[in-house]
Amino acid sequence: MPADRGVRDRALFAGWVLFVACTQLVLLVEPHLETVAFHLVWISMSIVYGFQAWSARRTAAVLTAVTLVTGGTMAGYARYGHLGWDELAEVPLMALVFLAMAWHVRRRAAALAEVRAAAERERRAQQDKELFVRTCSHEMRTPITVARCYAELVQGELPAGAGREDLDVVLDELDRLARLSGRLLVLADAYHPAAPELGPVDLDVLVHRTVQRWRPATDRRWHLDAPAVRVEGDESRLEAALDALVENAVKYTAPGDAITLRCRTAGHGAELDVEDTGVGFAHSPATGLSGTGLGLAIVRAVLDAHAGDLSISPAPHGGSLLRMRLPTALPQ
Repeated sequence: MPADRGVRDRALFAGWVLFVACTQLVLLVEPHLETVAFHLVWISMSIVYGFQAWSARRTAAVLTAVTLVTGGTMAGYARYGHLGWDELAEVPLMALVFLAMAWHVRRRAAALAEVRAAAERERRAQQDKELFVRTCSHEMRTPITVARCYAELVQGELPAGAGREDLDVVLDELDRLARLSGRLLVLADAYHPAAPELGPVDLDVLVHRTVQRWRPATDRRWHLDAPAVRVEGDESRLEAALDALVENAVKYTAPGDAITLRCRTAGHGAELDVEDTGVGFAHSPATGLSGTGLGLAIVRAVLDAHAGDLSISPAPHGGSLLRMRLPTALPQ
């Protein structure tokens, strides 16, 4: 708490002032300890300064007071012949050493403040970006749904061939917008600072369920190689990442091409592959998944949250091989 810290700072400073006063009183009884007392005062001041952020005004006032007190004491001992006048040179030298230390401390504090400010700006920018993405996704859904309903209504009332093909194009584009809206929401959820809902995830079940969803909608040859593999993670986010990879495989394959999904245990984790026999990334016009690049961003975000990684390489028989690597258990 700031109030408690202020009390501690005042108590520490008051204790140091009392310590300095005691050293001067000791010198009245044991004058031969002047060297020890002199250095203890300067060392203790440096220690206290290290624990407290003195203002420039307070630093100057304390430094002046210590210089006068220690200089006056040394001058008194020199006047009575207890030490040479050349010993007084230690006073300005110690003051210069303290000033150099104070300058470095203030310089480091300014650098740390700049780093904290930059981190705060980055955090706020990330929050603004997530809010923008989520807002766009939610706001897009309603008009897309309404427009699609009206387009289907008009299509149903038109006779065959009377502009129905044009409405099919409109419906396809609306479907693309709906998928884009869904990806934006998934991406926002993937980067959301809230902790994922962790639990045991059976990758073999996830792979089978994904193929069952995609098989009826695509004219592809689907192959499965999915023995029982279990990892720790957020099942819904891992499923979104797998969907993005499968959608990419569908996009860059033609009817009759093969798409293979496999999972297996590897080392201290698991691997989840999506392999196709399409044109592959090297010959595709786009470098991002799912056309917009949001698919790749979703996969990266999900894997970052699961301490995993993604590799993209040519498949052995043509096409692309996209491999997600996941640890069996997330690091604590």
